[in-house]
Amino acid sequence: MDLKTILGNAATVCTVASFFSGAFVCQKIWKKGTTADISPFPFLTGVLCGVLWLRYGLFIQDSAVIIVNTIGLTFQTVYVLWYYIFTLNRQTLHKQLFGIGILLLGLFSYLIYITKGKDEATFASGLMASGASLAFCAAPLSSMADVIKTKSVKMLPFPIILTTFGMTSLWFMYGFMLNDKFIQVPNLIGAMLAGFQLSLFVIYPSKTRTD
Repeated sequence: MDLKTILGNAATVCTVASFFSGAFVCQKIWKKGTTADISPFPFLTGVLCGVLWLRYGLFIQDSAVIIVNTIGLTFQTVYVLWYYIFTLNRQTLHKQLFGIGILLLGLFSYLIYITKGKDEATFASGLMASGASLAFCAAPLSSMADVIKTKSVKMLPFPIILTTFGMTSLWFMYGFMLNDKFIQVPNLIGAMLAGFQLSLFVIYPSKTRTD
């Protein structure tokens, strides 16, 4: 196998493995019996990413992108359903789900009715998927103010951040081999964001072994 195939396979395996990191968050929710201070944003942006990257993968006919995002979309949908079961604030979640639905409807309407030709649609689809990826990688940043204020990383989903760092690093290298800026740029920024969030676990180490 050439290097591109090796990187593509490694990125796919790492990404699929990263999808299981959400299971740790779901386990935490199950033990508490409620979602408590856990945000649904990572799961919601995961769904958004899965849909948009799957559409882009179909445009460029890249099997690695298609396979990994089909699997990812399935995982993230299950996680959203799990969150829905345990959350006490379903009204807010309903609004967030409605917002995601309206956003996807608007984006797909643009691709179908506004863009002219496959090349323009592929370019627009790449921009959308890239933007969604940045939102997904930055999702844990929504808790950053509380982390700095309390000097505690309890609210940050370490498994998701760690696997995101490995996943985005591999996809950046794969995008470099493909010379695809839509894969390169968001994953480079994503790796940097995840690396920054990982540094917080060094700056604000857990106080107890359990934490």
